[in-house]
Amino acid sequence: MLPPRQTCDRGNACLTCDKFTTDASYLPEHETQLGKLGELVAQRQEAFRARTGEDMAPSNVWLEQRLTEQRALEKIIAALSEPELSGQPDQAVRGAGTTARPAGQSTGQAGV
Repeated sequence: MLPPRQTCDRGNACLTCDKFTTDASYLPEHETQLGKLGELVAQRQEAFRARTGEDMAPSNVWLEQRLTEQRALEKIIAALSEPELSGQPDQAVRGAGTTARPAGQSTGQAGV
């Protein structure tokens, strides 16, 4: 939802960004992404456990970021699954994942 001549200094559209916009036509893609993210987290946790003999700490930076993405995708999927959108697949939803931001993360600073 950025104006055409404005860019985001974060590189890619963040799922927790208030400017991230999607619609129900992307619901299957978001669900697939959520499944693949869950698989990636499980694989990385297992690899970490095999390498160190310990579980990955919840405070691990990589894990924190993936779990934030996971929560954001869950929020986006829930918003897109609302009954009022079922008959309007092109109805845009903006910023659905913003509530998944870690505490203290300001608007526009998602995904840092």
